[in-house]
This record gives sequence, structure tokens and C-alpha cells, in this order.
Amino acid sequence: MKRFLGLAITIALSGAAISSQAQTADEIIAKHQAAMGGDAKLKSLKSLYSEGTMSVQGMDFPFKITVLSNTAMRVEFEAMGTTNIQVATPTGGWFLLPVQQQTEPVDANPDDMKDIGSELDLEGELVDAKAKGHTVELVGKDASDGPEQYKFKLTRKNGSVAHYFIDPATFFITKRVTTGNVQGQEMTLVTKLSDYKKTSDGYSYAAKIEQSPMETVVVLTKVTANPPVPDSTFQKPAAK
Repeated sequence: MKRFLGLAITIALSGAAISSQAQTADEIIAKHQAAMGGDAKLKSLKSLYSEGTMSVQGMDFPFKITVLSNTAMRVEFEAMGTTNIQVATPTGGWFLLPVQQQTEPVDANPDDMKDIGSELDLEGELVDAKAKGHTVELVGKDASDGPEQYKFKLTRKNGSVAHYFIDPATFFITKRVTTGNVQGQEMTLVTKLSDYKKTSDGYSYAAKIEQSPMETVVVLTKVTANPPVPDSTFQKPAAK
């Protein structure tokens, strides 16, 4: 009888723990959503414009980024006296890089764009993940980089996987780990986010972004929510 009772209690507590974990995952994401500006603010984001400096191998490059939510992104950066442009959409994109002696725009490899949707989702992948076709699992806590962080596994609807780490004190994302293609090689990509700031209308963003193994550091000096974005922003120039 005691063994049966003990087993029943164990099963009941296990079920409660599973339920508690699922609820806790939702609560953590909800607090993250609130830290980023709240549900209404995130859902109102239709476009985002950013300026800053990108440091690569000791060299600094000024850049501008325009994102139209879930539609397209344009990155423009200055290097060695040239203006370079990269445009990405969920189905493709193009780039024009005079710094690499290009004189005509070149279409991007669609395979390189398969996970670009994560960069175009201005709400963030974790917010309303299920409605977007993703699966989110709270793995537990991780202290590999110092203080414990909540660790989430997100499986996108296309099958690719990303791990997100959330600070339990601020509920900001501190790190994202994915697998991607860099110069033809599949490798683990680590993005660290810090120095969070707010726009004048209450949207939070990471002003410092570090990416490895490319050893790239991005510092944002200006962020504007919902600027007007002409359709021509993402149009590929006609060949000369």
C-alpha cells in the first residue's frame, strides 16, 4: 500500500512538474515580451531602421539596416571608399559589393536565405512561436557563460534549430546559438546580445551584438521604429 501510494505521489508530482515547466516557459517568454516593450508595442512594429558601426578584424565599417517586418532587409555599408548593399528576403535576395570588385548586382543563393526569416521577424521568434509554426522547449538553466540563464530550444517550421538564452534578471535575450553556412562551410554560429537600450517610444533593442566565429562586433548608435520604407528600398538595380 505504501509503495502504491508512493508511486501515485511520484506520478502526480511528475505531472505537476511537467505542467509547471510548460507554464514557466510561457511565463518567461511573456516576461521577455514585456521587457522588449510589451505585446502591443511588438505587434505594432512594421519596420525598423538602424545605424551603427561594424568591426571586423580590427577594421570599422559604418552601416545602415532597414527591415520591413517578415518581408525584406537591406544592409548598406561603407568599405574602402565604396558603398555596398545586401538585400535579403525569405525566398532570396541580391547583393552588390564594389569592395569585391563587383559592378553588377548578383542574386543570393536561396539556400543561404532559408533562416533569414528569424532576422525579419521584428517581434522575435520566441513571441507567439506556436502560431508561427515553430516549437519551443524550455531546456532548463545554463551557466556556461557565467550567471545562470534560461535556455530555450526553438525548432523552426523549416526544421532548423536555434537555442536562445534569457537573463532571469532582465528577461532580455543574451545569446543565440544556431547552425549556418559561412563561406560554404556548415558551422555553429554564436550571437551575443548586450547593452540593451530603449527607443523614445519604448521599444527595447540590443545596442551591442557580437558574432562568432566571424569575430564581428556590431554597435548600434541609432534605432528608429516604424519609419516609412519605400518599395524601391529592396529593388535590385537593373544591369548596366
